[in-house]
Amino acid sequence: MGLRRRTMLAAAPLLALAACGDGGADSNRVNEINRDRYVSGDGSNYRWEDPEDRFEAPRLQGEDLDGNPIDTDDWAGSVIVVNFWGSWCAPCVAEAPHLVDAAAALEGQPVRFLGVNIRDGLDTARSFENRWGVQYPSLYDEAGRVADQFVDFGLSPNSIPATILIDAEHRVFSIWRGELADAETLTADVAKALET
Repeated sequence: MGLRRRTMLAAAPLLALAACGDGGADSNRVNEINRDRYVSGDGSNYRWEDPEDRFEAPRLQGEDLDGNPIDTDDWAGSVIVVNFWGSWCAPCVAEAPHLVDAAAALEGQPVRFLGVNIRDGLDTARSFENRWGVQYPSLYDEAGRVADQFVDFGLSPNSIPATILIDAEHRVFSIWRGELADAETLTADVAKALET
């Protein structure tokens, strides 16, 4: 195979990702292709115990699944649990009850949960949240623009589920790459973030 053809084949997935944002007639097909390219997180966890070692989290803005505006700058002083998910991702389905349980266990504390839905249609994303009783909002990120803000942290929009814990100063406290095994692990991590 010639170099030119290999280069063009290598560029094809990037063109498909770029096409996600145009909202055109081919967007559903592009989303199907990207779902096929999904890579499960490797299960690694990174934590920055010392506040001096933490780095600023990106500001997350957009609309939730009902079209309401969300801006994490409005949540100053709260620890934020950000979970990247898609209804088509089997580990995301498996961890959904754990996230719901953790959010319920932390109710009344200065903690906010935020989902980031990747590459679903609105109806599919809403059905997923209804099925699992998700009470916290999710940013609708069909094109992956919100997820792209985390690429520098080693998270790819095609590697989900992923959960990022942001401290009250809006610095990254921990990153979970892969399925959460239970609610207790997450609530324990949040408790540590609340201490610092």
